[in-house]
Amino acid sequence: VKAFQNLTMRAMLRATPLLLLASCAQCATVLQAPRVPGLALRQTLRGGYSLVNPSNTKETFLLGDSRRICVFEDDKAISAAVVETVESVGKAAIEKKGAFSICVPGGSIVKALSALSKDALDFSKVHVFFCNERIGEYKCYKGAMESFIERCGIPESQVHKVPEGDAVEVAKAYEQLVNSQPESVISKNSAGMPCMDLTLIGSGEDGHCASIHPNSAEVKATGLSKVYLPISADSKQAITVSIDMINSSKHVIISAAGPKRKDMVATALRVDAHDWSCPCSFIKAVDTTWLVDKESIAGFQK
Repeated sequence: VKAFQNLTMRAMLRATPLLLLASCAQCATVLQAPRVPGLALRQTLRGGYSLVNPSNTKETFLLGDSRRICVFEDDKAISAAVVETVESVGKAAIEKKGAFSICVPGGSIVKALSALSKDALDFSKVHVFFCNERIGEYKCYKGAMESFIERCGIPESQVHKVPEGDAVEVAKAYEQLVNSQPESVISKNSAGMPCMDLTLIGSGEDGHCASIHPNSAEVKATGLSKVYLPISADSKQAITVSIDMINSSKHVIISAAGPKRKDMVATALRVDAHDWSCPCSFIKAVDTTWLVDKESIAGFQK
């Protein structure tokens, strides 16, 4: 028996990965990657793409559920990392299948794309979709057009604007549009959910993402395999991508900067967090990366 135990122990030691598993008092399990400034860790994404950590990363670590956390100096460094990631994933997708699908929201994360170089990738093969949109106002569409679409020369037919109409019908129409894309643009997973190559998500201080707000019907639709959801309230007509759709993406980037997001980030990054009051905590795609700065990560204890 003792000989068997010794053999078993030696086998376990040989199988021990380079990443160390740890758990803290907050029940947040962390897989620690080597902490080297500017570290470039190559990671395989679903679909065969590869991603290198943004060059300006100060620290990188993995949670026990495989979400990756990249820590930056400030919001400007996060913006640069967003651009670098879009370029990296876009080039890989185009090389692999001849097209790149990206789903974008409004706000600072899409404004960051104003720094995209027109020569960064073949923009004639880029297809742009929208995470959320208020019907009639089209702030997300206008923001994307101004920040990168027009300047980079993405064909108009490949910019998939949310249509006009009643929110329920618009959500159905946009879902149908996404589902009707050829495999080279948007593939489907084993559950039949469409898989964007890259989805960009901003986060609110209250934990909202896209137009999915705390304790809303939209966050409570998680697990129902919806693609887009209608929002009709107080004369507001809008649609939003669902958590399930976000989680079917091949890669998801979530940005969160500043001290006001500190408590939200601490809640969202708990491995056991599935709280209707923090929609961001439900985003756990097979390749999910949080881009945070020193202030927003300050409340998280490994």
